[in-house]
Amino acid sequence: MKPEELAKHLNETGSFEREEVAHGELSMWTTPANWVSTAEHLKECGRCRFDFFTFLTAVDLEAEGFEIVLHVYSVRRQHHINLKTIVPRGNPALPTLAHVWLGANWSERETAELFGITFQGHPDPRKLLLPDEFVGHPLRKDFLLMSREVKEWPGLKEPEEVK
Repeated sequence: MKPEELAKHLNETGSFEREEVAHGELSMWTTPANWVSTAEHLKECGRCRFDFFTFLTAVDLEAEGFEIVLHVYSVRRQHHINLKTIVPRGNPALPTLAHVWLGANWSERETAELFGITFQGHPDPRKLLLPDEFVGHPLRKDFLLMSREVKEWPGLKEPEEVK
């Protein structure tokens, strides 16, 4: 299915806020409340059949919160989609998709550890990459880099001055 055809089919479910096709790839946004039901539809719907989990990550949008990005692929139909949602910065939480795609387990653990996003109901929320004693979430834009604390910034402007 072409991205436009896939978007038309998926919009029939009514659980999407907006869509975008860029570089031949479809991205669709849903609400956190529809996150799991939308993912289940993507996997189980006969016309979609997204049976291959590729990755899940987040983007720090600062004041807007975190955009969660899920990329899945249909081996049989040979099409793919980015499913996205935004969670608030103050309480970044989303239901787990580990029961929908087993591969989501590791990606959710990584995203939780590096961005501080809680995946509710996750079967194994242990840290994956960083030592247990590590404090903070290094992929957040507000995370202070140790190298910046130890030596002076050689740039012309401080990062917060660049607009």
